[in-house]
Amino acid sequence: MKINTIRARLLASTMMGGVALAAAVALPATAVLLTPAVASAQDYTTGALVGTVSDQAGNPVAGASVTVRSNEQSFTRSYTTGANGQFRANLIPQGTYEVTVNADGYDSLVNPSVAVTLNQNSGYVFTLGAVGGSTNIDDVVVVGTRAELDFSQNATGITINVDELVERVPVGRSIASVALLAPRAIEGDSAFGDQPSLGGSSVAENAFYINGLNITDFNTYVGGSTVPFDFYRTVDVQTGGYAAEFGRATGGIINAVTKSGTNEWIFELHGNWTPNELRETAPITYTRRAPGQNGITARTRPDLTETDNWSLIAEAGGPIIRDRLYAYGLYQWSENDNVTTNTAISQDTRNVNDIPFWGAKIDAYITDTQRLEFTYFNTEGSFDTVVTTRATGAVFSRAVNEVGGTNYVARYTGNWTDWLTLSAAYGVTEQQNNLIPGDPGAFQSADRRQGVNIRVPGSNVFATIGTQSTEREFYRADADITFTAMGDHHVRMGLDAEKTTLSRASVRTGGANLQYFLASDQGFGNAGSNILGAVVGVFGANGAPISGTNEAWYIQDSWDINDNLNLQIGLRHDLFSLDNLAGQQVIELKDNFGPRVGFNLDPIGDGVDKFYGSYGRYFIPIASNLSYRGADLFYTSFHQLSTAAGTTPFNADGTPIGGVGAPIVDASLDICPTAGALFGAGGSRSCFVNGDGQPEAPESKYAYGTKATNEDEFILGYERQLDDLWSVGAAVTYRKLNNVSEDIAIDYLINRYCAANGIANCEDQFTGDHQYIIANPGKDLTFLVRENLPNGTRPVLTFSAAETGITPARREYAGVEFTFDREYDGVWSLSGSYVASESIGNYEGTVLSDNGQTDAGSTILYDHRGLAEGKYGLLPNHRGHQFKLFGAYTLWDSLTVGANFRVTSPRKFGCIGQSTTDPAAAGYGSAANVCRPDVLQQLAGNRDPFYVFVPFAPGGNPIDTVAEYNAYGVTAPRGESFESDWTYNLDMSFRYTMPTFGFMPEGITLRADVFNVLNAKAVTDLDEVGGTVGANLSYGLPTGYQTPRSVRFGFDIKF
Repeated sequence: MKINTIRARLLASTMMGGVALAAAVALPATAVLLTPAVASAQDYTTGALVGTVSDQAGNPVAGASVTVRSNEQSFTRSYTTGANGQFRANLIPQGTYEVTVNADGYDSLVNPSVAVTLNQNSGYVFTLGAVGGSTNIDDVVVVGTRAELDFSQNATGITINVDELVERVPVGRSIASVALLAPRAIEGDSAFGDQPSLGGSSVAENAFYINGLNITDFNTYVGGSTVPFDFYRTVDVQTGGYAAEFGRATGGIINAVTKSGTNEWIFELHGNWTPNELRETAPITYTRRAPGQNGITARTRPDLTETDNWSLIAEAGGPIIRDRLYAYGLYQWSENDNVTTNTAISQDTRNVNDIPFWGAKIDAYITDTQRLEFTYFNTEGSFDTVVTTRATGAVFSRAVNEVGGTNYVARYTGNWTDWLTLSAAYGVTEQQNNLIPGDPGAFQSADRRQGVNIRVPGSNVFATIGTQSTEREFYRADADITFTAMGDHHVRMGLDAEKTTLSRASVRTGGANLQYFLASDQGFGNAGSNILGAVVGVFGANGAPISGTNEAWYIQDSWDINDNLNLQIGLRHDLFSLDNLAGQQVIELKDNFGPRVGFNLDPIGDGVDKFYGSYGRYFIPIASNLSYRGADLFYTSFHQLSTAAGTTPFNADGTPIGGVGAPIVDASLDICPTAGALFGAGGSRSCFVNGDGQPEAPESKYAYGTKATNEDEFILGYERQLDDLWSVGAAVTYRKLNNVSEDIAIDYLINRYCAANGIANCEDQFTGDHQYIIANPGKDLTFLVRENLPNGTRPVLTFSAAETGITPARREYAGVEFTFDREYDGVWSLSGSYVASESIGNYEGTVLSDNGQTDAGSTILYDHRGLAEGKYGLLPNHRGHQFKLFGAYTLWDSLTVGANFRVTSPRKFGCIGQSTTDPAAAGYGSAANVCRPDVLQQLAGNRDPFYVFVPFAPGGNPIDTVAEYNAYGVTAPRGESFESDWTYNLDMSFRYTMPTFGFMPEGITLRADVFNVLNAKAVTDLDEVGGTVGANLSYGLPTGYQTPRSVRFGFDIKF
């Protein structure tokens, strides 16, 4: 068992702490000992206090009375130790507690400050002295506080007290920034808002909770509801090994609790300001011009971007009825002012988001053992996007953004006996994300004649009108039972259910987006002329809200076989179902059994060393976005224009000169839908059709026997507590993706069946994208055909995995990590980690960094077989090496300097081009890992934007035509072409507390945070598109850089 003195007070220096520790060791009969003890109950919002009372010889003291009193909310719990001297305080709020122990024949022991941490067991052994000795904790004062090694669970990660973090370490004001402090956490692609990737998973595989309320965005599973930073009290980041209670994530769990009122009234004011004047700019990114042309073109101009933001936060909390009813509230005023420039068309876009936030928390104790909680927060509001002409500043266009929503959760926790605790919760989270353009009837037009997409300056800035709202309603019930049978058991069991509702619609402004091409590039239309592509997109506009259900039950036994060995034996069952736009159930994924087993071993019994291991299987639900895309009217009709190549084909407002023109009829095109047809194309073979707008029958939307996306995880680790302040650890993690549920186009299989059975004209019906099903790629497929075939039959078809030709989804993560932590002792602290890992496969996850696609579970990767060509390799979230170091040093009582240093190895890139083996996949353009040898050889790794590129075929002969260029396609394995830079990032913070006075007894703290102090400019993202029709001359050029230096000022006033 671990032997340490209880640390109750912070002293002024490490030296004083050492003196106190020496005094504690010298006391003959007054030692108060700590040790990890038996497992106890904790959940999303609480922790547990467990302890053993013993005499000086180490013998358990049975029948001792133990009183646990909250220092913050004054409730008390009373316990009597059993024959083994143990007691358990289950599901109590995090914070500090006064523990009083009395037993016949022993002096009383009083410990005024025992810490309980979120979602952890804080274990202690209290050694009583004989009558006449002193065991008052005031006699033993040691610097620092620390949760001891926890032998009752297997979760890995990091738990952060947000207030303490802000007081000492520079960190971004978001939960994602906190999560990135954890080992095995990296920043995902910027297309996803810099969300964290945990343990090799994609950024869309994490679950976010606040006070037990699931706030994960179930539309895309990328991130969660925005919660102002100051509302958080503690953030628990679980990167693996999580218990059966936690689920619906194959990445990690990011679990937070908010602040609460206490018996002491608090009034605080916080301010933050990040001025644009002190913000550096990233380098300009460029595109190369065609051979024979001089110079370059700017892709982005960060030097023309302006960003100013400030926030003012007011907090108040305290007792409404002392010892029984507490309230806490927060209100945030803020403004984020951002201006970006489109240099290609000389227009500025400005967003000014000044939506306020407010939240509240109520805690009520009916009795000391019966607790009610209610949390509410509101982020609902709107802001404008204004587009102006750069030269004059005149307003060209504007749109209204409606965002945010209301969220609340109510919880009950009841400690009925020493061995039985019951809890329940109910909550709702609502979010909206609407974009309403100021001129929805105007077309957006794009000039694509030079191979790039440039909006016509006079056309509509906004391509779509979009509305989206989500609502999640949940309830759960849990029970905790402790008993003794061949050891000590804590069994936690429960069930929870979520009902999700997605209401979403999107239509193109003007009815269609207009795109201008050269006929020679498309291979149809009159040679030497311009042609028009009219993109029609209507998504979800005619359907009912999409409903889904996620249900689970779980049971987990934390079994202390003896003082040295703890076993974790758990099982979770998940059920996921999703309806379509007509309210019919599309799919139900059941029998998702996820074992959670593990062990914790104390080899010597002194609590200093811990060996642990775990195995878990994790499942993730289907994103609701999948059904939203179930009845798309999405096609492009092509029209002949009267203008010749080399002349401008559009007017100032983007409409075609001379009118739209007749539809182009070509054998390579599909028959256009008649529903919603524009410009007379309906019924003619003049379109690329991705969706005909017809709702699909639910029974033909999935492959029979489809399994939910799931992953296996194995962890082996070791921890050691070196002394009261220092701890170290090491762990090995292996993760393997088992099944993936993705949407797959199966027209080619139906047409193959028709050909084998002599059924004519199937290709006119199943044109390549007509029927998609939810299935497991690389598995046998059995499915019902969407509608009757030309011969009047509607068969159920079966194809083996080999017959489908679909590449199985693969992803493996293997990593070894080393961690250390030196707890803050009033003078300094230091925490760090090193992770060496590999994330490899052909499936990044439920989203796709290659193209920034957030259609979770319905990415383009498995739409067609050819899109998976060359995808196996080091994945976008692979980082071979990560170093993290953060801490603080207090120079004197009023000034603390903090630092956060990160080093990350490069991201690997490949070459994305057009499939040469699958015509349906080729229609997606640059989407497969197929490229041309000349691009790979001459441009890979060349970051010079002035480099003049002339493509050469193998053998050195120049490639003069697009046809010749396209003839040399070869597979280009993922991640083997070039790489980004190593990133070195140093952030620093300075905290100065002014002397106390008057009505501000804690004074005013002034803050300054400098991010990327050295203004490092590492390349983080590069153009890996090799080309579609002809080479992409900008292949290999940087498209993103390390976030440049910025400065944030702030203050904290506590009244």
